[in-house]
Amino acid sequence: MMLTVSAFAALALSAPGSSTADLCALAAPVASGRACAASEYGIVISDDLSRARELLSHADSGAQRFQARFKQQPGRFAVIDTNDGKVVGDAFADLKKAGFVAVLPWLSPAGHRLQIEASLRRAIEAQMAGAPSEVRESAVQQAIAQITDKPTPAGQEAGAIPHELGHIWYAEAFWPGLTVAGGHYGAPGPDWMDETAAVLMESDAFTNGRIQQFGERYLKLRADNQLADPTANTLVDLPRFFASNHPGVARGQAMLSELRREPGSLPQNGIVIRASSGPEAEKFAETAILYYLQSTMLAEYLAERTGDPSVFARIGAAFGRGQTIEEWLASPEGKGLLPATVAALQADWLSWLELRFPAQKAAAAN
Repeated sequence: MMLTVSAFAALALSAPGSSTADLCALAAPVASGRACAASEYGIVISDDLSRARELLSHADSGAQRFQARFKQQPGRFAVIDTNDGKVVGDAFADLKKAGFVAVLPWLSPAGHRLQIEASLRRAIEAQMAGAPSEVRESAVQQAIAQITDKPTPAGQEAGAIPHELGHIWYAEAFWPGLTVAGGHYGAPGPDWMDETAAVLMESDAFTNGRIQQFGERYLKLRADNQLADPTANTLVDLPRFFASNHPGVARGQAMLSELRREPGSLPQNGIVIRASSGPEAEKFAETAILYYLQSTMLAEYLAERTGDPSVFARIGAAFGRGQTIEEWLASPEGKGLLPATVAALQADWLSWLELRFPAQKAAAAN
């Protein structure tokens, strides 16, 4: 989960022909004494060069997907591996001035563990507020011991880094330089498209996993005869999805409240990321998982029905002009087999899902 505290537009870009070494030089004030790996798309700064190169490969994969899906070059990125999850103040301003449009702090393994431990401590101390301090501390240490030797799941960063960059790339592509006011998840357009842009950047393993999870839930609904009224089932209700707020809005507001209680933790400008575990993470996951699954499956539907894997460039441009999904569907531009209204789209989506996940599989799910 990334929390954007504030964002500024890039003020300058280096020449298009700049070498990758030049990109690291542009970030010299921030990269001093650290390893820097660079590509034509951006840089990663870390204490370890091999890790920097690994994270760079994840970010580059996302950049290539953005080009394919949105038909334009993604904004130049700077991923900064940190222990505190922050790129703020002068460091943030310097990177933006140097032309790094997408600045993303990323938690190092040590930083990730520290934040997970802090998250567990907050949860346990809140739950045991009336217990003696030594009892609370014992419970905290037991919880921390349970996460020892449990690293971040293999492959998670391969999906998560391009996902978070995707949010920034999408916003900058269609609302360049626009700072989003508080209370909104990301770009000024509909939240569902913001999340769809992000999941489109993920690795194939992430995408396939989400499709499988959607299918399992969908087949279970069909097997239990739960789809007679689609509006009663969030998983398949597109009108509700189109009108919904991203569940990350509430989580972001909660994170801001937490930061305000920590002196010096809420900078005037920059980006902060936080990791959480236990009840904090579970509460968010319960509300967010359907949103991610719907975004992934809707992206599959739109690409297949239009016959255009880059249809998202046209949808993003329409939203950037202030159009709604209903207005875009009704516009005269070619859309393949997509219906011209949201109501018709819902019916077509349900028919498409029946073909994508056949009835015999629904019977097996029961």
